[in-house]
Amino acid sequence: MQECLGNLYIHNGTLTDTSHFDDSFLNHPHYIYEVFRVIDKVALFLEDHLQRLQDTCKLSKHCHEFSSKEMKRYVYEVIDANQLYEGNMKIVLYQNQGAGPQFLVYISEHQYPTQEQYKSGVPVSLFKGIRINPNAKVMDVELRRATNKMKQERDVYETLLVDEEGCITEGSRSNVFFIRKEKVITPPLQDVLPGITRKHIMNICRELSIDVIEEKVPARSVVIMEAVFISGTSRKVLPVNQINDLEFDPDHLITRKIQSGFNKRVTDYISYQKQKKD
Repeated sequence: MQECLGNLYIHNGTLTDTSHFDDSFLNHPHYIYEVFRVIDKVALFLEDHLQRLQDTCKLSKHCHEFSSKEMKRYVYEVIDANQLYEGNMKIVLYQNQGAGPQFLVYISEHQYPTQEQYKSGVPVSLFKGIRINPNAKVMDVELRRATNKMKQERDVYETLLVDEEGCITEGSRSNVFFIRKEKVITPPLQDVLPGITRKHIMNICRELSIDVIEEKVPARSVVIMEAVFISGTSRKVLPVNQINDLEFDPDHLITRKIQSGFNKRVTDYISYQKQKKD
């Protein structure tokens, strides 16, 4: 898999040819990063992503200060330089021994769900493991390798992490939501990455008068859930049709309402940002 795509990227504020891209930071055990989606040359919910990056820096010892205003300018510089209409982008912050603080802004590979997966759902598996600092978007290289191995071995789309108490916290690359008795249940914020898509989903639920409960979800309780979906930058709102051997309804009415509400929010955001540019 190629880490950096396109012709140009930003390295420490300078637009640079991607032939000079150094991906050695990927072996750094805890680099800080943010991934966001570009649709029609608009960086989706960029303000939210930059705020989370700031929050991660406050929680991490491996970060350096940056200006959100300047970072936004760098993001659009990369978009314009590569004429990027759709794809994913990544911001990476890390410390390079001898060279000091480093930051990169570049186009990254992506894999979006197919229309069939949005319709029929995806299978997931439970995985015993946690991220050490769940509120911070810091790469845990060993955990990522282990969950990727399970996904490949079991041929599943995602893994759901289960903590020492036997409770489901989040996906390896997603947040998770359960539906039961017309209520949406999701693990509490202190146990998970504060996903940008998660935040918008919770706001959409309130707008639609759908009750949202933040509480711990024991893995043994999934048998009583009516439906499950995961969320994330690349996934948006993606139904789950199976957890291990248990099957779920991917076409649940509440899932579809939230899915439709989120898609509308994305469309509205892009339209608003394009109007601001004109």
